[in-house]
This record gives sequence, C-alpha cells and structure tokens, in this order.
Amino acid sequence: MNYASVKSRSLSMFSIFLAFGLLLAGVAALELIFSSGASAYERKPQKPAIVLAAFGTTEASALPDILNVQKKVAAAFPDYDVRLAFTSNQIRDTWRGRAKDNNYKKANPDIPEEIYNVKNVLATLADISDEGARLILVQSLHFTDGEEYTDLANLVKALSGYDTMKPVLKPFPWLGLGAPALGTGDGQPAYIDAAVKALEPYAAEARNADASLVLMGHGNEHLTQKIYSKLQSALRKAYDDDIYIGTVEAPPHAEEIVKEIQARKDAPKNILVAPLMLVAGDHAKNDMSGPDADSWTSQFAAAGFNPTPKLQGLGSLDAWADLFVNHLKEVETGVKARQAKDEAAAAQPAE
Repeated sequence: MNYASVKSRSLSMFSIFLAFGLLLAGVAALELIFSSGASAYERKPQKPAIVLAAFGTTEASALPDILNVQKKVAAAFPDYDVRLAFTSNQIRDTWRGRAKDNNYKKANPDIPEEIYNVKNVLATLADISDEGARLILVQSLHFTDGEEYTDLANLVKALSGYDTMKPVLKPFPWLGLGAPALGTGDGQPAYIDAAVKALEPYAAEARNADASLVLMGHGNEHLTQKIYSKLQSALRKAYDDDIYIGTVEAPPHAEEIVKEIQARKDAPKNILVAPLMLVAGDHAKNDMSGPDADSWTSQFAAAGFNPTPKLQGLGSLDAWADLFVNHLKEVETGVKARQAKDEAAAAQPAE
C-alpha cells in the first residue's frame, strides 16, 4: 500500500468521524430545543427597569426637579435600572442640539449625559427590551390623567398586548404603568391626601408671609378640571381658606382668581404664586412670573396685590417624589403577581 492510498483512506475516515460528530451535535441541539421548549431562545436575565415618563423641560434650572424624582426612585428601587423619557418631541430635539454644542455643555457641567440623549417612552422601552429586561415599570410623572397620560396609557396597553408565537420572545411580557400624581378620573382620595401633605411647606410659607397662596397648574381644555377643585378644597380644609388653584389651559385663570380674592373682605394683599407642576419651567418663568402684562404676577400686581413668585417645581419636594415611589410600589405588586403566575404556568409539564 503506497503513501497516497494511506493518506486518502485516513482523510476519508476523518471526514466520516467529523460528519458523525456534527450530526451528534445537531441532534443534541435539537433535543435541547424540543425538550426544554424555548430555552434555546432564552437570554441571560437582566435587571428589571423603571422608565420615568415626563413631558420634559428645556430649562436647565428646572432639571433638578426631575432629577430629584429619579434619585428618590432609584433609592427606593436599588435593584432596578431607572431611566428618564421625555414625551415632548420639541424638548428632546432641543437637548440633542445642545449635545453638539460644546460651549453649552461647558457652561452647564452639572447636566447629566442622559438628558442630552433622552428619548421618548417608546424608544426607551425598545432599548430596555433589546437589552433583555423582562419586567418593566413605567411611571407617569404627570399631575393627572390629561392628554399626555392618556397617550402614555394607550402606548403601554398596546405594547403589553404585543404577542409572539413563543412566549419567551414576547418583548414586553411584564409591563406595568403607575398612576399620575393624583390618580385618574377625579383623583383617588389617598393620592389627594398625600399631595396635600406634600404641599404643606407652601402653605406654611404663605402663612408666614401673611399671603394668599395661588398655585398655577397646567390644566387641559379637553378633559375635566374637577380634580383641581377637589385638591383646592382639601388644601383649604387642611391649612387655610386663602389657597387658590388655577390653570394655564382652562379656567379658572388668573383673572378669575383675582375676582375671588377681591371678593374676600379679609384677604391679605400679599400673594405667593407657585407652579403646581413637576418643574418650574417655561410656564412658570413666562405665564406665571414673566414681565408681560398677561402673566399671573403682572395681573395680580395690576389688581393692587403684592405677588411673590416661587420658581420651584413640585419634583424638588421629596414628599412629592414619594407619591411616585408609592405608585410604583403599587404597580410593581400587580406586575410581579402576573409574572409569578405566568412562570408557574410555564413550569407545568406539557400534556
């Protein structure tokens, strides 16, 4: 037998063993897939995530109001990845533009990189799902269930209903949404009580200054305003009758509040005006306290009062941030119960 013949036979035997080995590996892989269901599709478990959904702000001075909420939530949920999302297209575009402006970034060194790269809720959820997180909580930072919250709720509902042939591939199997600050509809009594307690520093400041307290909310011309009147009644019951709530988008406006204060014979001449909003942003700086004649402070001054604007967003109050922490704990309980039920069902042997 010559060398070439031996070599040829050796190569043939090697090819046979290699093919047999690959065949065994393929069979083993198929057995793994079919015996364990979808285990071959599973990914390494990732930390659960929380998305804080706010309208956003372009005012650098107002960012601490949002970041304080994020800090409080992160402290309360140390096992979660906590991210921000802004729903306003214009605000996100503004921050993306500033991300390319080195002079702006140099002048504002305290702004986190996350703000420059902030995305909308959908994109943020997509990123988290792509990274492998399975349990995700979305927390609205809105005041009530106006237009912004309604759109957010519809988005979460749609994504939660997105199904796949293999359950393990479902992108959002355990997705939940936390209520806005005062709840939905006309507000939940427990949430309103918590808001009243959170606003105690404002009432005390007005009382010490011998001033009426006027709170400027955003409001919504399309939906009910009843929740604002309920909060006003609760604040008056808890603290003082000289507390008034108006809104930018719907009555009562500043002019109605002026008439109401003037109708009180014992009303003080001083007025403390503060935003009833997450941030002291554009509305607070312009609609509430701007130099134009139609700003709230200008209207109060023209009516003979002494207004003092308070440029502080509700998010800077730890007690207000705790409202969202508590809402998240409520929704977490429901989502984890659903997760446990789904996992128990998946663990049952196939019939």
